[in-house]
Amino acid sequence: MGCGSNGNEWTLIETLMPKDTNPGGSIFGGVLMSLMDKAATIAAWRYARREVVTAGAEELSFIRPVRVGEVVKVCARVVNTGRTSIDLDVVVEAEDVQTGASAVAARGFFTMVALNKEGKPTAVPPWEPRSDEERRRRDEARMRRARRLK
Repeated sequence: MGCGSNGNEWTLIETLMPKDTNPGGSIFGGVLMSLMDKAATIAAWRYARREVVTAGAEELSFIRPVRVGEVVKVCARVVNTGRTSIDLDVVVEAEDVQTGASAVAARGFFTMVALNKEGKPTAVPPWEPRSDEERRRRDEARMRRARRLK
């Protein structure tokens, strides 16, 4: 995904411990979801420069197990904005630090809402794509939003 840490994206890197695992030795899905939500929150917060809350998560997919000791990189990227909301793509990569091999382990889409000092939804700056890839991601986000609002 190539995520960095500019104003539209955020990368969170963690290593997970045995307390985060199920009896089979892989990380609980809820732990990954929490990391995804945290990365999305930070990216949206930095984008809006306001407090944000999670309004929704959709199309969460767990692609492969994450094992104890793997390094987890969670990348959240702004892909669209509404009047008060920010849509983000979130991808989790897991890396075996012994071999350097990494693979996508989970992905999903999060919607955050910006709040003013009174805790009410407030306007966010409009996001404009700068590349064909960003336009494609924006268009996909708009289609998801349209389906959700039906």
